[in-house]
Amino acid sequence: MGKLIDRYLAKHLLFAFFLLLTAFVCIYLIFDFFEKIDNFSEAHVKGTLILTYFLCALPGIISQMLPAAFFLAGLISLSILKKHNELIALQASGLSPYRLGLPYLVLGILISVGLFSFNEFIVPKTQAISSEIWNVKVEKKETRGGYIQERIWLRGKNSIYQIDMVDLKHNVLRGVTIYFFSPDFRLERRIDAQKAVWDEKRSTWIFYQGVEETVGSQGKIKTTYFHQKVLHFKETPKDFCFLQMNYQELNIWKLKRYVDQLKRQGYDATPYQVDLWQRTAMPLTPFILILLGLGLIFKEKEVKITHTIALGIFIAFLFWVIQALFLALGKGGHLHPALAAWIPNVLFGLWGMLLLKYSGE
Repeated sequence: MGKLIDRYLAKHLLFAFFLLLTAFVCIYLIFDFFEKIDNFSEAHVKGTLILTYFLCALPGIISQMLPAAFFLAGLISLSILKKHNELIALQASGLSPYRLGLPYLVLGILISVGLFSFNEFIVPKTQAISSEIWNVKVEKKETRGGYIQERIWLRGKNSIYQIDMVDLKHNVLRGVTIYFFSPDFRLERRIDAQKAVWDEKRSTWIFYQGVEETVGSQGKIKTTYFHQKVLHFKETPKDFCFLQMNYQELNIWKLKRYVDQLKRQGYDATPYQVDLWQRTAMPLTPFILILLGLGLIFKEKEVKITHTIALGIFIAFLFWVIQALFLALGKGGHLHPALAAWIPNVLFGLWGMLLLKYSGE
C-alpha cells in the first residue's frame, strides 16, 4: 500500500515538474531568440548554426530553471491533492506528513544529484560551444586564448601572454609572462612580472617587480630587472573580458585545481573560492526548496492554488536575492567562501524543517 501511494504522489509531482520546466525553458528561449535574432541576421549566420547555438545554450537554461520549476511543481501538486481532500484522507488513514513527504524528498535528492552531474559534465561543454558561436560568428571576435592546465593564455599581435590570474574588477593581471615575436615568429623579447596594472589616464599597462630578457642579433640574451616599467601595446582590459566567462566553463575539479594554484602562488583566490563552493551548494537547492514546500503545504489547513503559485514565486525570488547577497559578501571578503555559498541553503532548509515539524504535531 505504501509503495502504491509513493508512486501516486511521485507521479503527480513529476508530471507538474516536467510541465513547468518545459514551460519555463520555452519562455526563456522565446525571449532569448527574439533578443538575439537581429544580431544573428546582421552577422549573416546560417540557420543551422543558430539552431546549434540555442541547442547548446539549452542545458545552461535548464540548469537555471530547474530548482524553481521543481519547487513550484511540489507546491502545485500538493495543493491540488489537498484541495481534493486526498492528503486529508491519507493523513486520516494514519500517514504522517513526514511519511507522505518521503517520495518528494527522495525525488529532491535524486534531482539534486542529477543536477550536480548535469552541471559538471554537460553544461560546461555546451556552454563553451554556444559562447564560441556567439563570440566568433556573431560578434566577430577572434579566438585568442583560454585556459591550458588551469593557466590563462592569450594570443596578441606578435605576442603571447601567460597569466596566473585576471582581476577585471581592478584591471590587474597577476603572474604575467609575455613573449614577443618577430613577423617570422622568432622570439625577440620576454617579460616576466609579478603584476600588471592598467593606467586608465595614460591608457597603458604598468608592470611591477619583473625582469626583461632581450634576444640580440647574434642570439645573446640581455637581462634587465625592473621595479616598475610602462609598456605600450594594443591589448586593453577589454581584450581579457572573455576570460572571465571562460573560467565559468571549467568544471568543479578544474576550477579547484585553479584555485589551489592561485593560493600556492600567493594570490587572492576568494572570488573563485566562492564560485567553487557555490557549485557544491547550488545543486542541493531543489531538495532544500521541496523540503520548504512540504512544510508550507502541510502547515496550512486550506490552500488556494493561485495563492500557492504566488507564494512559490515570491519565495523563489527571495531565495535568489538572499543567495546573490551572500555571494556578493563572500566575493567581497566579508564572509568565508563556504559560508557565503551555503548560508542560503541552511536558512531555507531550517525554515522548511521547522514548518514540517510543527505541521506534524
